[in-house]
Amino acid sequence: MKIKDNKFTWAMILFTFVLFWNNFAGTTSNINTTMLAFHYGYGFISRGLLGTIYGVLNRILPWDLYTFGWAMLFFEGCFLVFVVLLFLFCMKCLRMSDEKVKQSARYFIILYFIAAIPMFSSEYNLGRLDMYCLMCSMLSVLLMVYGKAEWLAVPLSAIGVMFHQGHVFMYMGMVLAMQLYKALDAVKGQEDLRVIFSNKTSRKYLGMFLATMLTVSALFIWFEGFSHIDGEKFADQLIDTACSMGPDADYHIEVVEHEILGVDLSAKEWEYRKQNLVEFPLYCLFMLPYILIAIRFARDLLRLAKAKIDKWKYIIVLAGTLTILPDMILKVDYGRWIFSIISYYAVVLLALLAMRDTAVTEVSRQTVDRLRSKYPYAVLLLIYPLLFQPLMHISICPLTERIVNILNVHLHIWIPWQ
Repeated sequence: MKIKDNKFTWAMILFTFVLFWNNFAGTTSNINTTMLAFHYGYGFISRGLLGTIYGVLNRILPWDLYTFGWAMLFFEGCFLVFVVLLFLFCMKCLRMSDEKVKQSARYFIILYFIAAIPMFSSEYNLGRLDMYCLMCSMLSVLLMVYGKAEWLAVPLSAIGVMFHQGHVFMYMGMVLAMQLYKALDAVKGQEDLRVIFSNKTSRKYLGMFLATMLTVSALFIWFEGFSHIDGEKFADQLIDTACSMGPDADYHIEVVEHEILGVDLSAKEWEYRKQNLVEFPLYCLFMLPYILIAIRFARDLLRLAKAKIDKWKYIIVLAGTLTILPDMILKVDYGRWIFSIISYYAVVLLALLAMRDTAVTEVSRQTVDRLRSKYPYAVLLLIYPLLFQPLMHISICPLTERIVNILNVHLHIWIPWQ
């Protein structure tokens, strides 16, 4: 099995290179370069951490990093760090999984790589702040898998919000769900939920959960409500810096208006919302095979849980991705929201397999065995997602974008934003 794991690792390295090669465009969106102009020299502003790191590098290194070329090199280096962490997380989970479910874990890893590598190597999201947020949460979950230095989830979660306050909705769910899972798992088999308050281990994880929640909530309130009070004083300087790094010497107007000047963009986003309302159901229709498999998986998992504590444990795990609902209701970047949902279930499922959760291991094995035995062509489910890559930002993916644009030409549902 160790030899088989090593062969799979090398195969995934090659697969990652192919995915990267097919999706890397040699450029990035101006929203990503604009983020490098945000820094804490202007105060404790939202989304300022990445630009602050970049500014420190600019002072240390003997070159002027505020150019498009250096910004691209920085983003490419960060993407490489992300890939290394993604490999570390997935391969560690694979090696720690039970032998009877390793093949299932390999399938989950392949599906996640198909989404993750194109997502952050394409023009739309190369250097996107979401990647750094995901790394913070993935590292937190990995520490919980090992059961070591788990308290670091609190500062890591705070760092994620400092990269982007949307981290609270996009990737915090996996951290919070795992903390509650471990609190309930410490008293598994019990019927009385109150027992978690009398168990030392459960109280430890509940304390981590509360500390994490309070920390990220406080930061979110600050960044959304108070961080752009003096934005007018430095907006012009920030724009000049952003233009020096942007593709075609351009910057992202909307992000500066909202994050620095506090402008409400709801009216501007209305046309995008109408596109979302058409494209999202279409994407769900294409993803129906996976949705049906997921529903069956959830039903089987809850059936295996007999005690009340265990049922709540898995309900929390299954529902943890609902933190994305505020974004889906209020904002328009559905490509990013879809990826956060995929990331939640991939990371949490692999973590539970690594922790050898009995029910998750059994249901994963049953699911894969059933698909392989009843549906000879089920292996196509590993290839099918390639049609829907890369996941984008406002549009979900190029395929669904083209289809809904054709519909819009005839039905005039929204004003084209391209």
